[in-house]
Amino acid sequence: MRKRNRWLSATAMTAALLAATALPATAEPPQRTVPLALKSFSDIVVDPTLGHVFVSSKTDNAVAVTDLSGNAVTKLSNLPGATGLALSPDGETVFVALSQYGAIAALDTLTLTERARYPVGEVCPSDLAITNNRLYFSYGCDTWGGGIGRVSFNGADARTGLVTGHYSPQQLATSPARPGLLAAGQPSLSPSDLVVLREQGDGLAVQASREAGSNLADVEFSQDGSQVHVASGAPYQIQSYTSDTLAVRGTYNTGPYPVAVAVSADSGALAAGVNSDTSVRLYPAGSLDESRSYEAPYLYQASLAWGPGGRWVYAVGNRFGQPAQLHVLKA
Repeated sequence: MRKRNRWLSATAMTAALLAATALPATAEPPQRTVPLALKSFSDIVVDPTLGHVFVSSKTDNAVAVTDLSGNAVTKLSNLPGATGLALSPDGETVFVALSQYGAIAALDTLTLTERARYPVGEVCPSDLAITNNRLYFSYGCDTWGGGIGRVSFNGADARTGLVTGHYSPQQLATSPARPGLLAAGQPSLSPSDLVVLREQGDGLAVQASREAGSNLADVEFSQDGSQVHVASGAPYQIQSYTSDTLAVRGTYNTGPYPVAVAVSADSGALAAGVNSDTSVRLYPAGSLDESRSYEAPYLYQASLAWGPGGRWVYAVGNRFGQPAQLHVLKA
């Protein structure tokens, strides 16, 4: 991956200043809902440095980009089957899994253009996660053809088969606080399987595994990496397990049906999305008691992300027959 100069160019500095002014102002209403130029949703990631929200859509073959207030910035097309998103540790790249192209695209976060495309084989890559400067991807084109692979940030050493035999592509999660660990949850099954994998040599080894409810939708580490949070259709809770042994640690009583969970990297607060009353519920760091909730109709699975400073939450939903909607919510 190419390196930028240590000093910001005039263009980069201008972009950074524009991003700073794009932060939602405190005078704005606590909730803002804006339409996205997408018919559906696959994944969401926030770039806190340059101030952009990236939303992918497999059916649109595209990634929509907004500022932190939800204002449209651009839409990147020609991304066949755009699904999982991941932001590189240096903040220079957003990786996009191209499930219909057998590749990972690298998007430049400064220019908001596609920089490169890395072939990974005809395996239908899906979710993405990064640990120890390695990009992992779940994949699967056919039932019971799922697995986990890896590719370098520069596209070299693409490998599949690190884990095999999954029913479908798994939901992946990693934590900077626990380098070398990868949580993987199996959606679309009842009961659902949850596993914590650790890097071992050039492969992955199982550290712990367990059942984790039914119809798993999302997986997320806690801020310190000591817990793995899971959103499943049942039970009607965000379930929390220790990341070393997957022992039960606690539960967030959300009610039916949990479909998304996200943790602020800055504050440690937790956001949960549920689909019975179509709401986003917020929990302060270290507390199992809800502090605030918002109506957010028809949330997609794994559709939550936190903005910089833990001040705003982003959620994606969809009213029937309408474009996907981005909800900007004050924490």
